[in-house]
Amino acid sequence: MNAAETFVEGLRQHGIEWMATLCGHGLDPLLHAAKRAGLRLVDVRNEQTAGYMADACGRLTRRPGVCAVSSGVAHINALTGVANAWFDQAPMLLVSGAGALSTAGRGHFQEMDQVALAASVTRYARVIESANRTLEILDEALAAAVRPEPGPVHLTFPLDVQVTEAGAAAGRRRSPTEAGESADRGDPEAVAEALSKCRRPLIIAGSGVYYAGSGDELMRFSEQFSIPVVVPIWDRGSIERPIETFLGVIGAASGGPRLLGDSDCIVMAGALPDYRVGYLEPGAVMDGAAVLQFTQGWDELGMAVGRRRATPFKAWLGEARKRREAFCRAVKERAIRPASSGTHAVHIVQALREVMESATVLLIDGGSIGQWAHQLLLDRYPGHWLTCGRSGVVGWGIGGAMAARLVYPDRPVVLLSGDGAFTFNVAELERAARQELPFAAIVADDQGWGITRTGHIRQFGEPISSSLGAIDFVGLAESLGARGVLIRKSEELVPALREAISSRGVTVLHVPIVGGNP
Repeated sequence: MNAAETFVEGLRQHGIEWMATLCGHGLDPLLHAAKRAGLRLVDVRNEQTAGYMADACGRLTRRPGVCAVSSGVAHINALTGVANAWFDQAPMLLVSGAGALSTAGRGHFQEMDQVALAASVTRYARVIESANRTLEILDEALAAAVRPEPGPVHLTFPLDVQVTEAGAAAGRRRSPTEAGESADRGDPEAVAEALSKCRRPLIIAGSGVYYAGSGDELMRFSEQFSIPVVVPIWDRGSIERPIETFLGVIGAASGGPRLLGDSDCIVMAGALPDYRVGYLEPGAVMDGAAVLQFTQGWDELGMAVGRRRATPFKAWLGEARKRREAFCRAVKERAIRPASSGTHAVHIVQALREVMESATVLLIDGGSIGQWAHQLLLDRYPGHWLTCGRSGVVGWGIGGAMAARLVYPDRPVVLLSGDGAFTFNVAELERAARQELPFAAIVADDQGWGITRTGHIRQFGEPISSSLGAIDFVGLAESLGARGVLIRKSEELVPALREAISSRGVTVLHVPIVGGNP
């Protein structure tokens, strides 16, 4: 076996079932080996999409998604998805082709230091410089992707190394590792002691809880002691079902109820002390508040708290719920006037709430429509709902939906997108349709970059480079092999969405909307 064939066999031994790719220089031996071995190749029109697919796979499964692209600028394009995975701590592997190692440094085609470009946004980046070390290096990369904190990794695979026969040493392997195994759990006794002395605790459940797989324990703990739980907006959710203690997201551009500033004990559960929580600085957090890290071991924490405190925080939870309900009412009230003149984001949220099942995979790609969904849709936040992640990127959604279909072949997959976000990589509809990766896409079309435009109007009295023109999304979808449906009235949303979900193909619901941000 040559190194490319050995590499593909290594991927399969790690449980990798498919690889997103865009063909080009430096990839031919690897793609040929994948095809011969039966590793599914999902090809795309833009390397960004390949990166986003691997990123989405990692975020949905906690195991590395894989993409392979050619050298040079193709590598740079794919780094968009890698950067998104880096922000969100998602395990993924980018494999980039390259010219022959034997001519490196002599100006061969598309020569550049791809490892250096990837290093700042990866946990591990290197060249596979020896065919005999192919599996060793692959194992190192995949292990780095999932521990101690998950994240993206990169391997540059030169052409001449790919076609070199791999010796027996290439068969040495390490055991595959899943994300979260080495996550820092925190000190249950210290957290229990702080909770025994406080009156208004708050759990901020970030992506670390999801990757540690401790969401069910966290839900039981919060319900047992009536402690409010919030998720930083764009983080991975771990709230698999509606529970009384879940109070939505924190750190949204559209605001939220006052909870953080009135909490006297803040448990940072796999969450980062970033802008979404005011960096936990004075003004965002009350003076004297206890701030502790805790990610997993919630059952043990529950026993430790039970030894110190028998009374749940029901009064505080009741007050926090009242604040959340008042905030949501205010958001809905701001939509009443614009919603009376046409289809509004709130109508889309209502349709989603009515149609979605517990198993529906929901992807949210877009600023303004994303804010409406986060404020009004989230009575739960399961791990199979996916947003852009902490980077706040837009334009990842179509690739994300393609990956979601591969991960969940039997579940409904729904993409909720703004019109600007949808057009980043809209040509991928053709690849999704041709490769039988069906999903339903709702395009909330306000002909603009909604959050930015609203901010410009507020600050300057006019939008600046933040308005977009009209697009016939129905005709565009159909030209790319998908089905397009124009929603003229809000009453058409529910039946059209039900039909789109039941369809065997890709369906785009074009929904012109009125109104602004929450």
